[in-house]
Amino acid sequence: MSIGVALSNALSGLTASSKRAEVISDNVANALTPGYARRSLTVSSASAAGEGRGVRMHEVVRAIDPRATFERRAAQSNLGRDQAMASPLSVLADAIGSADQAGSLSSRAVALEDAMARLAETPEAPSLQQGAVTAANDMARALISASRDVQSTRMDAETAVTRMVDQANDALARIDALNEDIAQATVAGDTTAALEEARGEEIDRLADLIPVRTARRENGVLAIYTPGGAALLEGRPALLEFDAKSLITADMTLASGGLNALILDGNPIAAGTGDGPLDGGALGAQFAIRDVAAPQAQTQLDAIAQDLILRFQDPAVDPTLAAGDPGLFTDEGGAFDPLDTVGLAARIEINMAVDPTQGGAAWRMRDGINAVAEGPAGLDTLPRAHLESLREAVATPAGSGVSGLRSFGDLVDSIASLRARAAADADAAAAFTDGRYAVKAEAEAASTGVDSDREMSDLLLVEQAYAANARVLEIVDSLLRRLLEI
Repeated sequence: MSIGVALSNALSGLTASSKRAEVISDNVANALTPGYARRSLTVSSASAAGEGRGVRMHEVVRAIDPRATFERRAAQSNLGRDQAMASPLSVLADAIGSADQAGSLSSRAVALEDAMARLAETPEAPSLQQGAVTAANDMARALISASRDVQSTRMDAETAVTRMVDQANDALARIDALNEDIAQATVAGDTTAALEEARGEEIDRLADLIPVRTARRENGVLAIYTPGGAALLEGRPALLEFDAKSLITADMTLASGGLNALILDGNPIAAGTGDGPLDGGALGAQFAIRDVAAPQAQTQLDAIAQDLILRFQDPAVDPTLAAGDPGLFTDEGGAFDPLDTVGLAARIEINMAVDPTQGGAAWRMRDGINAVAEGPAGLDTLPRAHLESLREAVATPAGSGVSGLRSFGDLVDSIASLRARAAADADAAAAFTDGRYAVKAEAEAASTGVDSDREMSDLLLVEQAYAANARVLEIVDSLLRRLLEI
């Protein structure tokens, strides 16, 4: 080997060692940076005419484990879905509440029964007559308030969909731009590690909203699909569109045309059903809240309102009522209509005949809704009939979610328990998927992340290689000096 070749080999070795030390330094500095993947410099031996010519550097590459990354992103999407579901379901549970929650439907049901019991014991007391009116009014207002909370939850989901659609479109546009940059860098032979890392971060943001699968194409380009088969990025980014409503009422549904569907590349798609092409992440969860969970809660509230209205609308309970007359509780002043039950909880009112603030009289709680004059002060027939009607076990209305014969208080408590259980199950699911995501993220980090001990060990090898090449330079320098001295 000539002195020139030895010098060239040593210089290339020094350059490679310097570059490797730089890469290791970046790895150690970013060891705790979320999403950072370990980088390494690829090198090979150079040769000419069968003789070694030092080290040839190629590119800095990121450590990848496609399976671990896919599993972590799948867990990430599930976590986004379950967390998105947990909070609204808790709100829906609180809308009905439990008996120990002040102002809840359950506590109002207890208060109504108690007021009726007091009036039955002392029907001549004007204060107890008014107390029964107040308890009935509070019950109606609690149903209206709970219904508003349900529709507010649907509106929150509608707003969240608009925001998430914008985020998904932005992420897809950025991924497409990075795909183009990576393809150009690959063709030019430049390193793409930083660009790939930026692209990975954008895909992770997308995975919070929508489950994704990636497929590698030519020149490092990635195509993106969902497990449900929708193409999000293949040659060009897909376009998501959504036209949000400014107000949602109980009767507005996707099936009736009152609400809008999610649009993918100009085509409406199912979302929130569990098997839609984009379901499985936070975006699909918002549709599940808007179109499934919240309407189900509204139906249960309507069932409570229906049960309450019918208990007091029966002429067998209040003989002053004729068939079809509204009783103590009304549908905006009218009698119950079995063909118009959607949103009933938002329309329920007490009969103005018993409400002094609307020109009525509280003594009708004792004498009957249609009574034209006060009866005997101590007559307890109607108050006791009202009380027995509340306590009577009757068939539960359709849509309540419970079956069998139940008193009014039992019906409210049973529905409250269902809502509380749904909220608890959602919280448990979110906690489980959070733990599962942590495990998958740790597994991916173990495969592609930075091990500081390993990096420091590699740095020692780099130092040794650098020292060896530096020693060759010293020897070559010494030889050249000796030659010049001859």
